[in-house]
Amino acid sequence: MAIIRLCFSLVSLTAILLILSLSSISPISAQDSGTATYYTPPYTPSACYGFEDDGVMIAAASDVFWNDGGACGQMYEVSCLSGTNEGTPEPCLGSGSVVVKIVDHCPPGSCRGTIDLSQQAFQSIADTDAGVINISYQLV
Repeated sequence: MAIIRLCFSLVSLTAILLILSLSSISPISAQDSGTATYYTPPYTPSACYGFEDDGVMIAAASDVFWNDGGACGQMYEVSCLSGTNEGTPEPCLGSGSVVVKIVDHCPPGSCRGTIDLSQQAFQSIADTDAGVINISYQLV
């Protein structure tokens, strides 16, 4: 009988430890919010890849997540949430989301958003007349 109680206690303890460890796991990639702007071609040279052509679904990271170049090559899903001005009150288009590769740095002083999307990436989720949009973004 003592062995059965010991086994039951070990099983219970194991289950409790498993539940506690699972509850401390954070999501793989949490969404953050910020603003997006856009820049126009030419897209090279870039801070990450020089004159390498990485297509047009690309972006420049602000210091918010640039991480001294650590953001290079990371893929982010960017979703349009709303406009930031009354000139284009409802700028979001279609699905409102795009996945972009970080290829450049948007330096302080000239960077007006959290992420600076290529013109093509921006116009796939919002009206370019808006200039700046409110977004959510997450690492994918």
